[in-house]
Amino acid sequence: MDLQLAATRAFIEEADDFLLTTHVNSDADGIGACMAWAHLLRGLGKRADIGLPEPPASQCSFLAGWDGVRHFADLDLSRYRCAIVADCPSLDRIGPVRPSLSADIRLLNIDHHQDNECFGAVNIVEEVSSTCELLYHLAIGLGYEIDSVAADQLYAGILFDTGGFRFSLTTATTFEVAADLVRRGARLDAIAQNVFGNKSFGSVKQRGQAIESLVLRLGGRVAVLHLDLAAMSAGEPDEAVNYGLMIRGVEVAVLLKERTPGCYRVSLRSRDKVDVSQVASTFGGGGHTRAAGLELTGASEDIVENILAEIDRYLN
Repeated sequence: MDLQLAATRAFIEEADDFLLTTHVNSDADGIGACMAWAHLLRGLGKRADIGLPEPPASQCSFLAGWDGVRHFADLDLSRYRCAIVADCPSLDRIGPVRPSLSADIRLLNIDHHQDNECFGAVNIVEEVSSTCELLYHLAIGLGYEIDSVAADQLYAGILFDTGGFRFSLTTATTFEVAADLVRRGARLDAIAQNVFGNKSFGSVKQRGQAIESLVLRLGGRVAVLHLDLAAMSAGEPDEAVNYGLMIRGVEVAVLLKERTPGCYRVSLRSRDKVDVSQVASTFGGGGHTRAAGLELTGASEDIVENILAEIDRYLN
């Protein structure tokens, strides 16, 4: 694993103020990584500010340090010489933060996506279970102290991005990292309850709407789910796409999420046969072998047919 330890140490030592951000539709891995980074940097006497691309919702509100998670528009981005971008394969994924960054700002890019564009002055990119797992290895390599606060933040991101240690990028090392974080004080029961069992009424109903929309295509090998604008008012669905893979014989699950009229974010998940990152890349998206996403504009029926045609190439 190439953790760029010397380059990372030099990057951290060259500045006192750091901006931390992650991708749009921020999740517990990206936010947890930003929160852990901020905590580690403050332990070194640095100032670290977290500015998300969208106003913070409540994904990680149960973690210590949440009161320091802000919307990027509330920060003066011109004051930062260095920024750390977590869990983003490309700078486009930080959305409205990108045009607000000064042209000469130095970036440290830490990410676990295989299609990362290595856009930083320092790039720490390894396809492990989560960006939070990668940050754990980096912190250990640099000799930074991971206390109970950082342990909670990192464990939350790992738990979320592995789907509770179920997804294919989970390895023996992932379990070893998780075990060490628990030894350091991570509250595995409280974190699991908040990550997976503390949903709003609307989000639980939303899962039912996704399941109700489910249809099987390509001889039962692909499950297609759809959440329209009204259903998406409950927020970003965490696990709805995974219900498609629960069906015997399904190799790929496709979830259309209508963001604005006629504009869809599409989540792809696969079992064994299809590399959905390749499917997504055909349409300008990307991700992991078993989990990827893309965004398309048009009629939902046309979008589905185009994606199915691409998936069919890999199934046959």
